[in-house]
Amino acid sequence: MSILDRQLNGELPTPGKTNLDWYLFYKIISDYREKPMLEVGVGRGGTALTMAYMTPILDVIDSWDQTWKKDDVEKILPANFIDSKSSQAEIDKTYACIHLDANKSYRGTLDDLTKYSAHCSGVICVDDYLQSMWPEVTRAVDVFVDKTNWKRIMIGNHQVFLSQERTPAVKQIAIDFPVAMVNEEIFLTYGKLPNHDLFKKFMSVNNTMLYTWHNKAYK
Repeated sequence: MSILDRQLNGELPTPGKTNLDWYLFYKIISDYREKPMLEVGVGRGGTALTMAYMTPILDVIDSWDQTWKKDDVEKILPANFIDSKSSQAEIDKTYACIHLDANKSYRGTLDDLTKYSAHCSGVICVDDYLQSMWPEVTRAVDVFVDKTNWKRIMIGNHQVFLSQERTPAVKQIAIDFPVAMVNEEIFLTYGKLPNHDLFKKFMSVNNTMLYTWHNKAYK
């Protein structure tokens, strides 16, 4: 059984995202299968596990100074562990996909974006964008986009995907999902959601991060 199947079956931790955001993340990083990926801010390892399903080349960065324990994550996550704060980690390679979920301050988020974007050839996903608990994340992303060539190519419930061009998966999401487009940026919005089996599996996982109105609309 694959890592993703075990997540969907509740045997492994799932990302700290809404079910819908998790599905969007899965779809967008699928454009980069087998390519190097990086997560900054690992937590319980849910998002990194989905990345590990996509690629055998996965680095993860965490200082392990919060409530989660590295030993627990190491037992389930096939990855190269870099024990460091995001600001201090030394990176010498390029990644096709980077997930940022470490700093929640304005300065910390902006510094992480500036640092890690220099090592990304594809897409960066920033967690907690438009999350009311972490408004400084949104402000930092918006400032970063205004000052660089990176664009917001997809905005979900509480995450944003940045790239310098729209990816195939994002183009397909714009067809399959209810979205609004503003200045070529795609926002998830109200409307009919997909009805295929894989999406149903993602939406049925017992996730404490269920996003109320999308969950109700889906049911």
